[in-house]
Amino acid sequence: MKIKSTLRRTATLLAGAVVGLTGVVAIAAPASAHDAWVTGAAQCGTDGKNVVKWTLTNDYKTDATISNLQITAGGTAPVDANGHELTSGFVLPAAQHNHFGEAVFTQTFDSGTEVELSFTASWPQDGYTESTPNNKAKVQLKQGCTPPAPTCETNPPKFTHTFALVDGKWKSTVKLDATTRLCHDEPVTLVSYFTPQPNDKNGDNWPQYEYQSQTKTISDKESSVDLEVEAPDCNTQVDLFFGDKVITPMTKDGARYGDTKLGSKSGLGGRSTGPQGWYNGGGKACTTPAVAPVSSCTGDLTLNLSNNGKFGKYDVTFTVKYGNETKTVTVAAGKADTLTIPAGSGDVTVSAPGLEEKKYSWTRPEDCAPPAVTIQNDCTNVTVVIDNPKDVTPVTAKVTYGDETKTVTVKADSEEKATFKLTEAKFATVAFEGLKLEPLKVAVKDIECGTPSATPSASVSTTPVASDEPSLPVTGAAAGSIAGIAVLLLGGGVAMFFIARRRKTKFTA
Repeated sequence: MKIKSTLRRTATLLAGAVVGLTGVVAIAAPASAHDAWVTGAAQCGTDGKNVVKWTLTNDYKTDATISNLQITAGGTAPVDANGHELTSGFVLPAAQHNHFGEAVFTQTFDSGTEVELSFTASWPQDGYTESTPNNKAKVQLKQGCTPPAPTCETNPPKFTHTFALVDGKWKSTVKLDATTRLCHDEPVTLVSYFTPQPNDKNGDNWPQYEYQSQTKTISDKESSVDLEVEAPDCNTQVDLFFGDKVITPMTKDGARYGDTKLGSKSGLGGRSTGPQGWYNGGGKACTTPAVAPVSSCTGDLTLNLSNNGKFGKYDVTFTVKYGNETKTVTVAAGKADTLTIPAGSGDVTVSAPGLEEKKYSWTRPEDCAPPAVTIQNDCTNVTVVIDNPKDVTPVTAKVTYGDETKTVTVKADSEEKATFKLTEAKFATVAFEGLKLEPLKVAVKDIECGTPSATPSASVSTTPVASDEPSLPVTGAAAGSIAGIAVLLLGGGVAMFFIARRRKTKFTA
């Protein structure tokens, strides 16, 4: 009996130990340790696109199989480093050696803001499938991803351009091709020039001076620019080139734009597709010759020759012809000169490149001193005197008295006379050829010529005053003389009367 009791107690203790151990195991281990999940991250790729990295993890000791795979549309298929694509049925490796099983996949997205990946995992060896999986991940895509600047040598930018004369102005539009990007900002310039000739066939179309220019810069943000300039209304050159340094003046042996001009077959200008970006032409010289004639009172004609107008960019040679003479005068750009034609040379013709031939004649200035006219007469003759001042041209005068006309030519600083027999005419008329003066009408002095004792007298007319009124009768001074003589005679008679009376009285006594 004692032995059995001991055995029973021993058995009871062993059973309790087993139950205790069993309870510990039940508390320590969950019903299942199978688990899988996914994480993701995005970054900008070298091509400017988003690259998303997905990491799938298995924490159980047996392989897991992927099913119900869901991926946001719009990206490439996710692949691993060996190029294997993630699809439903993919086997996720088991955990081993204290490391979870993992698989990494990448995919690329061109655009979007958020992407998501989810799946269901099962462990066929254990007959276990997740009922509430947490294997889902969302990733925010990077915004503003841009590719690095391309290498210019291997990927030069491309452009297109226009170049034409529109509404009197040269215009151009230059665009960056949408398929390329810039290595750096590109300035482009449109410039017009004055030129001596419409082309350079003989290699002497120099120097050239800037007339107008405009520069704008093409960038990735401003991929298209519009340019326009005016060209001079004379011989000109217009250039469209890459760069911002305008050459002026452009000399015979100086710098050129070369193949930087858009539309060139090579060089910087060869990167742009379009018409040739340059023009040479024109119909007249880029000079501004002008002539201003000035007549002097002495008869000289002075030509003021100038070359300083808006287009006065080159020396201009004037050709002047008069009589049998031909003279040339070269006037530098922006300067003026004079040439004096002597009096009496006749008509003068002047011509120059860019100037229509013109004819000039001497014209007496209105401020020249006029001739003076006086008149002298006695009982026999009437004399008209024309006095021409100094520093003027000779004048020709037609003098008319009564029915007779005489013509006299008077040199400067001298006088000439026209004499006529006295008639009943009361006026003489003087007309000057070539002068803008009205004919002068001067009065003949009215004198008494009835007795032989009459003394000849003269009258003077200030010139150029003329009068239409006849002279007044001769009175005043002559009448006074007669009265004075009468008074003297009367006084003498009275004196003799008293003397005779005194003598008679004395003799009687």
